[in-house]
Amino acid sequence: MRVLFQPFAAATHVAAQVPLAWALRAAGHEVRVATQPDVTEAITGAGLMAVPVGEPLHVAAKMNPDDTGLAEELRDDAWLRVLDPGEVRPERLTPEHLHGVFAAWTPLVHRNTVPDRTIDDLVALARDWRPDLVVWDTMTYAGPVAARAVGAAHARLMFGLDLVGLLRERYRAVLDQLPPELRDDPLEEWLGHVLERHSLEGPGQGFDEELVVGQWTIDPVPTSVALPVPLPRVPVRYVPYNGPARVPDWLDEPAGRRRICLTLGVSFREVVGEDQASVGELLEAVGDLDVEVVATLNAEQLAAIGPLPPNVRAVDFVPLNELLPSCAAIIHHGGAGTFLTALAHGVPQVVVPSRMWCNTPRAERARSAGVALTCPPERLTASRLRAMVRRVLDDPSFARAAARVRGEMLGTPSPAEIVPVLERLVTAHRTGRPGGS
Repeated sequence: MRVLFQPFAAATHVAAQVPLAWALRAAGHEVRVATQPDVTEAITGAGLMAVPVGEPLHVAAKMNPDDTGLAEELRDDAWLRVLDPGEVRPERLTPEHLHGVFAAWTPLVHRNTVPDRTIDDLVALARDWRPDLVVWDTMTYAGPVAARAVGAAHARLMFGLDLVGLLRERYRAVLDQLPPELRDDPLEEWLGHVLERHSLEGPGQGFDEELVVGQWTIDPVPTSVALPVPLPRVPVRYVPYNGPARVPDWLDEPAGRRRICLTLGVSFREVVGEDQASVGELLEAVGDLDVEVVATLNAEQLAAIGPLPPNVRAVDFVPLNELLPSCAAIIHHGGAGTFLTALAHGVPQVVVPSRMWCNTPRAERARSAGVALTCPPERLTASRLRAMVRRVLDDPSFARAAARVRGEMLGTPSPAEIVPVLERLVTAHRTGRPGGS
């Protein structure tokens, strides 16, 4: 079987696909990973075959232009409140809000991050290589178009909560209540034009919801934390992958007191250009606690603050999968990889979520599951954060809840164990000529 992975062109999104790609490769299947050239080294560094398609995306440059543009819009609280795709509260998911999300994100985000050249190159690759299965990132729609072009089976591989599945379910319900002439779906309009450009507008080849949510969804988010989305779902155990790294010598030394991790990740800073949480407030909050703090801060972040508290060790990078087993708690920004790695190791969390994709609803799901406390960055103070850290350290209910979710994850089939499931699903869904043995 030939399997084509199609991640969003960011290293963190590539990392989310590596364990399953290797599970399929180890089972004897042919695997290629195709996306924009920005992340070729991240793919080859994971020991996988990279196929660059399209021009470099340059996400940071697109989101941080020298003049006013999307970066300022992303920082605008009013814009976020109206068109936030992370809004999942039922009372807020009005028809106007749902339409606004898709009307804004289709031209501003999706069409910019998945330009015509990328889709065209991926379709050409699929028609040449003939994959049996395309595994694609929910942030990019080139994958399902390429699968449709060759009759391959295709599935989304989630990196976080299934916001798209939830919002599309609610939005389609709204559209279905309208007369056909009033059904205005920006995503359908765009993808419909893409299909026409590739001569895929005939019977059985035009737009349908599979192009948005896949034929099924491969989901590493544990069921107790995932959003309730009624779509075909293949749960898979989350296996942390932090990229090639060396374990620092100090990590094997016994900690003299409880250790906590403080990390703000890289996604929001790289895309929008700044941290939303104040690094100074974070360090002030933990500076007088009787703990050892490992803070993943780069030179730019450190330059903006004064001397570090004596209980803080600042490191530019340390693989979380190696650090978190020694930690009693973690303070973080709500990023998917950080969140899931903490769950995988049963570590209680304090989340100060950045406004990026599903960080805020992810923090709320963690709070509801009893594994975390959360505070929005605009309400953060050192005293409030200090109180939250003390609570998750001293209240055993957080450790018990985190251990419960960890047990749930350990009971979920591993990437290797779902390979036979994927093979059966491919047989059931593939319509084109087989691409390989």
